[in-house]
Amino acid sequence: MSEQSKTVFVTGGHGFIGSHVVRNLVERGYSVRLLVRKSSKTHRVDDIPHEKFVGDILDLESMREGMTGCTSCVHLAGISAYKDMQEDWTIPTIVEGTTNVFKLAKELGLQRVVYIGSGLTYASYDKERVANEDSPFLLADSGLFYAIGKHRADAVVDDYVAAGLDVVVAIPMETYGPNDDEFLTTGYLKEAINSWPALATRGGTSFAHVDDVAEGICLSLEGGKAGERYILGGENATIKEIIELTLEVAGKPKSVVVLPTGLTKFVL
Repeated sequence: MSEQSKTVFVTGGHGFIGSHVVRNLVERGYSVRLLVRKSSKTHRVDDIPHEKFVGDILDLESMREGMTGCTSCVHLAGISAYKDMQEDWTIPTIVEGTTNVFKLAKELGLQRVVYIGSGLTYASYDKERVANEDSPFLLADSGLFYAIGKHRADAVVDDYVAAGLDVVVAIPMETYGPNDDEFLTTGYLKEAINSWPALATRGGTSFAHVDDVAEGICLSLEGGKAGERYILGGENATIKEIIELTLEVAGKPKSVVVLPTGLTKFVL
């Protein structure tokens, strides 16, 4: 494989999951180019060999220099903070940013793009439902902007695959592990450890360690099938079971009270 074919353009690579993906890619022998904004915090990747290119997924031309010469892309960038998931610009950011990445990748002739989807596109209010990659989107009327935006971005994936771009979708579920220093997925577990009693919502999810998720994303890059979706998660568990396991590991057993979802701030 040529050096060019081993160069990957990564958006969102400085984030929690992204930084583990970047490390995994480098360990596999890839050269990595990261798209970052001027304000991006890059401490998670500062010790990993890579090139930085300043730009934004909402500005197609700002990505051109970094993507030129690459033959693949891993697109992780988007909305990552809970406080930003219900803003007016949430849906446009997700959809337009993803469209820009795909448009430029197709123009430049990249061989593959791995798009990072969201487990929220498989969520529902049916506590008995167990979803898979073929399950329909059931939150169209939920008012959850982030979920709706990711679902619309899935439609963009299908459009570009039909137009000839090789896109594979990797879908991390609840992800835990080191360097989640902004508590993006572990905030509710931190609250459960520190509160009395520990509070949980109804429902459940699939969960996995961030290293396994990063490995799954890299395997999607190397062996995924164009147009296919791959859920990256381990065992299924209720939120109550996840909190109970966390309390056990932390050595802080206590009562766990399950509240109606509407009374909590937990987001799947």
